Amino acid sequence: MHRRRGWLGFSLAVLLVTGVLAWLHPFTRIDRLLQDSPLAQLHERSGDEIVIVEFDDASLQALEGGPWRRAHHARLVQHIAAQQPRCIGLNLPLAEADDARPAENAALAQAMQGHCVVLPLSLQASADGTLRERAPAPALAAAASGIGHVHQALDSDGLVRSAYLQEGFEGRPWPHFVDALRRAGEARSGGAPALAHPSLPPPALPLGPWLRSDKQVLVLARDDPPLRRVSYVDVWRGHVPPDLFRNRYVLVGVTAPGAAEAYATPAPAEWAPRTGVEIFAHLLQSQLNGHAVSEAGPWQNLGFNLLPLAAVLLGLLRLRPAGVLALIAGMLLLRLGLHAARPWLGVQFMPAAGFIALLAVYPAWLGLRLMTALRIMRQATRQLHVELDGFPPPPAPSGSGDFLDRQMEALSLAVVRMRDVHRFARDGLEHLPDPTLVLNAQAQVLIANRAALRHWQAPALAGQDAHRLLADLATRSDGRPLVPAGALHHSRAPRLGEAVDAHGRVLLVRCVPFFDSRGAHAGWMVALVDISRMRQAQSQRDEALRFISHDIREPSAAVLTVLELVRTQPGLLTQQEMLERIRRHAQTGLELADGFVNVARAEVHAFVPEAVELVSLLQQAVDSAWVQGRARHVEVRMLQSPEEAWVLGDRGLLARALANVVSNALKYSPPVREVQCRIVEKPGCWAISVRDEGPGIAPELQSQLFRPFHRLHRDAHPDVHGVGLGLLLVRTVVQRHGGAVEIDSAANAGCTVTLVLPQPDPNELAALRGDLE
Repeated sequence: MHRRRGWLGFSLAVLLVTGVLAWLHPFTRIDRLLQDSPLAQLHERSGDEIVIVEFDDASLQALEGGPWRRAHHARLVQHIAAQQPRCIGLNLPLAEADDARPAENAALAQAMQGHCVVLPLSLQASADGTLRERAPAPALAAAASGIGHVHQALDSDGLVRSAYLQEGFEGRPWPHFVDALRRAGEARSGGAPALAHPSLPPPALPLGPWLRSDKQVLVLARDDPPLRRVSYVDVWRGHVPPDLFRNRYVLVGVTAPGAAEAYATPAPAEWAPRTGVEIFAHLLQSQLNGHAVSEAGPWQNLGFNLLPLAAVLLGLLRLRPAGVLALIAGMLLLRLGLHAARPWLGVQFMPAAGFIALLAVYPAWLGLRLMTALRIMRQATRQLHVELDGFPPPPAPSGSGDFLDRQMEALSLAVVRMRDVHRFARDGLEHLPDPTLVLNAQAQVLIANRAALRHWQAPALAGQDAHRLLADLATRSDGRPLVPAGALHHSRAPRLGEAVDAHGRVLLVRCVPFFDSRGAHAGWMVALVDISRMRQAQSQRDEALRFISHDIREPSAAVLTVLELVRTQPGLLTQQEMLERIRRHAQTGLELADGFVNVARAEVHAFVPEAVELVSLLQQAVDSAWVQGRARHVEVRMLQSPEEAWVLGDRGLLARALANVVSNALKYSPPVREVQCRIVEKPGCWAISVRDEGPGIAPELQSQLFRPFHRLHRDAHPDVHGVGLGLLLVRTVVQRHGGAVEIDSAANAGCTVTLVLPQPDPNELAALRGDLE
């Protein structure tokens, strides 16, 4: 907001100053410099409609009396008129009658009769300073088709850059000589009527101030092809082609050095002075081509200077520095193009004010922004030092350099402190043990620590939508999504609670908003704490309490019941029956306690890995089961296996797990059947399988195999004794060794239990085996 207000004030000030300068034109020299620049030169196409008859050195030497003899002019007009030109412009000294040769004056008037001839008029200052018109002699004026003034509009530097199409005393305007010539030629050809001019002779006294209007810019022809030129004396003698002047404008003037006035024009490549008749030829050519150029009016100059500047000012608000510079260059090229297109636009602008403004606007804007930046730097530096109070102070500034250097050094030191704090916060966040995310206000990930990358198993999380990452979190209480889609967009309420993800992990979720220094919502902090182990331990504690309060009490209660029964009814049970029942209940209680202790020890017991050979370990389990198999008439066989199968682990736990699997297979095998044991090598692991031919397990019931104190075949096989902790112990041991338990079974199809254990690293195994040897 502050930047917009500053930009608006700056833009209005620049536009106002530029508009005033464009209206007042105080930079006339710069305007002329830009107009005369080679990049902005005006050149008109040379045509074939004009012929210059020049009174040159040869004519001056050959003809007596020079350009003042009207008899020579009369013969010249006759020769030119014989070829039927469009019109003849005599830019010659014809202001007074030749009293010495009145016949010559009459001869020239006679030669002009019936032909299109335009004569010159000029302004003369008398000895007392009064001005008067120098018009042609009355006889010549009466015979002329038009009269026009031949004044050159000299600028303050002496150059001719333009001409006024109307000049004269107030109330008596005269057309320009070229304009009168063109209109007379068009009138003779049936076009527009000839220009009217004041009656002659003029009054004795001026009618008012001499006025000028309708300024036309001088546009030089390229002389490609060059303008036709012919010597006055050659025309006078008749030594010219017969169709040289036919249907063309003929300009007759003096070009001989010393006899003709020469004027400088703004053509750097052709700076040679030009005579009046040559300048008139260029003016006439631009009019004939329809490319007459007038000076722009005040409002046109305002638009030309202000519109490109306004575009640049808008660019200051929207574009980067490179874009602003490109826009300024584009506006300068546009102005140059409009300036160079003057013959087609018909307008010449005063470009200095807008040109200077375009060059100065960006440095001025940068200066203003620099002052603003310095003020903000001072405020920000002080605020940073206040907010970072308590952290290690920065080193003392050197105090060298100018004001800007000192401000930049102070800000640099504050930024260093801020970076230290940021590094402290970032490193602390990075090394947090729990997955932590920092989100922006749109719930997209800005920062994710290492634990978060491991949790989501992704190389990077920046830019991802948190709703997608948290979509699998369901509350433990009712199973509803903890972070529904779009929830973080529509509400700033914290999201707290326990949830379960798609992998079955129990997570404590904290998703809370945070705000910036202005109190605006800036984003979210998300932390996930995996409390699966804690909840599992709590579940195990509850299970242990249930076990102690119920399962382990049940055998003791049964023993007390038997004793109470014998006491109250002495003859109901024999002593042998009583002792057998007490022995069975005591054995059950002992097995429950032992199994529970074994499972708990397998879960928490820390062991040092050692090299364990599985083939011999499985053989020991098979041998140990021989007695149990013989009692049940079931054969336990060791099928073909590798000679050795080494793993790294705890020998005692693995031996107990193998014994449990073999014992469990024997329990459910029908008589006269067999239990098959083998070890198979698979890629990167060993597979120890034990297969029985018992009742099997339906696939939908296999997930209940590892529930503690739960037996699937309690009702179908009441003769099978157990407490439901054997397979739980097996799974716990195998998982602690980095393996898995696989069940391959179906109802009434036997069961195969496979323990998959990873093969060890050869180097580590060799080292451990070397220690054993």
